[in-house]
Amino acid sequence: MSMYRLYQRIQRYQHDLQRIPWLSLVGYGLWIVLNGMLVSLFLPAAWRGALVRVLFTLPLILFVAKDLVCFRVHMMRVLTAFHAEVKWSQKLYALVPPGFLAYLRLERAMWCGVYRWLMRRGKPNTDLGERVHYLEKGAYETMTYIVMIVLFFEIPFDVLITSVIAKSPSQTSKLHWVFGLLSVYSFIWLMGDRWHVLGSRYHRLTATHLILTIGPRGDGMIPLEAIANCERLHESRREWCRKQGYSLYATRQITPFDAPNVVLTLHRGSDVQLSLLQSVSGGDGPIFLYVDRPDLLITALHVKKSGALAGRCHA
Repeated sequence: MSMYRLYQRIQRYQHDLQRIPWLSLVGYGLWIVLNGMLVSLFLPAAWRGALVRVLFTLPLILFVAKDLVCFRVHMMRVLTAFHAEVKWSQKLYALVPPGFLAYLRLERAMWCGVYRWLMRRGKPNTDLGERVHYLEKGAYETMTYIVMIVLFFEIPFDVLITSVIAKSPSQTSKLHWVFGLLSVYSFIWLMGDRWHVLGSRYHRLTATHLILTIGPRGDGMIPLEAIANCERLHESRREWCRKQGYSLYATRQITPFDAPNVVLTLHRGSDVQLSLLQSVSGGDGPIFLYVDRPDLLITALHVKKSGALAGRCHA
């Protein structure tokens, strides 16, 4: 391999690592640790100590690599904020990684959703534009009930795991607390997200915008004039990007749970801002959606865009 090709590959890895959200990176780290701990149960005791050290080192390597490739962008954001005429609170926010602030906002939204669910408060919605439903045929509510059942039946499994790995009564008590808190925390996120998603229930299509909303996990307004094409998706997002020549990290996806069945292609140079997991991102990359009736959305978008074009021609 030539040095130039090696340099290109390193540059591509850096670019991809920059686009991976911090929340996803934390998920990868937890996946490595949890699966490694499960494997360690079946290894000899002499190997477990070394494996545990490796398990907790690998996520740290991921975080350090992400921090290094984002360092220049982070410093530019900090310098821009400190030279701008904004409040000191906004300047201090610039010191914190945007992904961490997005996670805090997402966390607050989930806890607020659980509180409003317990208080039996409905989510206000608007009838602006045509409704584009995504829950009537989707599997979101079914998966919600499945996860509830899994969380319930996980309790005896946690007790079994604790009896295997605990070496003293104090360890048993601590592990019970850890597993119990993890179950409660998972339930809070599940019910918080459910309150938001069931309260939204649909996107909206107006004469000028496609308004997307799936609770705090995704929302934004796409100007119809920025949409170059809307088509059915009959394959995975990764496969579609490979065929069309897009980087997977240049795309964005807003679905409640189901795999996307519609892809919106934007005009080159358009900067459509969307909030994904409470982190705002812009760009002109494809946007993947799941809707109950994709053909109706495609037809409605074509009619709206044709009407807007005819109106400009008459004007």
